[in-house]
Amino acid sequence: MANVVSMREPAALTEILTIVRSALRDAINAPTDRASLDVVGDALVAVAAIAKSEVAHA
Repeated sequence: MANVVSMREPAALTEILTIVRSALRDAINAPTDRASLDVVGDALVAVAAIAKSEVAHA
C-alpha cells in the first residue's frame, strides 16, 4: 500500500498534540477521577474528528 502524505498532515499533527497536551494538563488538575476521564474522553473525541477529516481528504 502506498504511503500518501497529506498536505494538511503537519497542521493536523500540531493540532492533535495541542489537544493531547491540554487534556493531560487538565486531567491532572481535575478534582476527581471522573472529571479526569471526562477531559480525556473529550480530547479523544476531538482527535477522532481530526482523524476522520484527514481520512476524508485522502
